[in-house]
Amino acid sequence: MVEVTEKLCSSALNRSGIPGMDYCLNPYTGCSHGCVYCYASFMKRFCGIDKRWGSFVQVKVNLPAKLAGQLRRVKAGSVMLSSVTDPYQPPEEKYQLTRKSLELLAGTGCSVSILTKSDLVLRDLDLLKALPDVEIGFTVTTTDKTKARLLEPGAAEPLRRFRVLARLAEAGLPTWVFIAPVIPGVTDSEKNLAQILKEAARAGAGRVEYDPLNFYPTAVANLKCLCRRYWPRSLAQFQAACNDQRTFKSQLRYIAKNLWPVYGF
Repeated sequence: MVEVTEKLCSSALNRSGIPGMDYCLNPYTGCSHGCVYCYASFMKRFCGIDKRWGSFVQVKVNLPAKLAGQLRRVKAGSVMLSSVTDPYQPPEEKYQLTRKSLELLAGTGCSVSILTKSDLVLRDLDLLKALPDVEIGFTVTTTDKTKARLLEPGAAEPLRRFRVLARLAEAGLPTWVFIAPVIPGVTDSEKNLAQILKEAARAGAGRVEYDPLNFYPTAVANLKCLCRRYWPRSLAQFQAACNDQRTFKSQLRYIAKNLWPVYGF
C-alpha cells in the first residue's frame, strides 16, 4: 500500500545538473513504482516520513501556481520531467500536476524532455502534440516480465511501455529509450540488451541510451537481497562489479559500441 499525502513546495522549477538540461521539474516527492535500484532514495532525508522509499508519495499540490510565477521570471531553457520521481506515476491520474505543468510550459519557449516508466503519458497525447519542442523517453531495464516485476514492482510492464512508445512515435513525437540502470549479473547480458534494442527499433525510438548502475549503498543492498533470493548465480558477478566498477563500465562500453549499430542506433 502506497501512502499518498499532500504538501506545499517552495519552488517548482529548479536548476539542473543533468547535462543538456537547464531545469528539472519534479511534481512529486517519492515514487510508487518502488524500483529497488532507485538512486533517488537519498530524497528521503527531505521528506520527514519514516517509511520505506517507494511506499509513499508526497504531492506538491501548489506546484502549478509556483510554476506559473517562476515562468514569468526565468529565462527559457530545457526542462526535465522528472529527475528524482516519475511524472506519470499513479497519483498523477488524480492530481494532474504533470499535465498542468505542460500546459503552463506551452508557449514559453522552453523545450521539454519527459522520462517515465508509465503508460499514463498517453493520456496527454493531445497536449504533447501541441508542444513545439518535446521528447518522451521510456526507461527500460529488461524485457523479462517476471524480472521487471521484481526490480520495479509498481511500474508498467516493459512491453506496455514499448507499445505506448510506438503510439507516440506514430503520432510524430520524438521518442527514445533509456536502459537504466544496467545491473551487473542481472540485466547486463548481451541477450537482454539486444532484446531491448530490438523492441526500441520496432517501436520507432529515435535513440537508445544506457546508464550503468549507480552503486548507491541502498540500491546495492536491495539488489544483493534480490540476487540471493531469485538469482543466486548472479551474485558473484554483481559483487565483482561492485568491487571493480571501472571494469564493469568498460565492458558495457565495449558491448554498446558493437551492439547498438546492429539495431540502427
